[in-house]
Amino acid sequence: MVPERCSIMVNGKVCTLPPSCIVSILSEKEEYMIGLVCVDHILLMKTKALSMQKSGKINKGKIRFQKVKPVMTDCILNLKDID
Repeated sequence: MVPERCSIMVNGKVCTLPPSCIVSILSEKEEYMIGLVCVDHILLMKTKALSMQKSGKINKGKIRFQKVKPVMTDCILNLKDID
């Protein structure tokens, strides 16, 4: 399940746009997600992540942006057969 809005806060205000990219850090052995951002905040997130890496708050590694891909499924309901 993906949150309904971007992870970025600007001037104390939460961005209400839907996320379009998953932001993760790709280190030597693993990859971990650090947030979701809308198209408008990709550059800001990259800047914040670089700053956090320099200060040691998050691990160093490649900052990776992947587009959120919608997945469509057929819902299966457990209904009793109605004759």
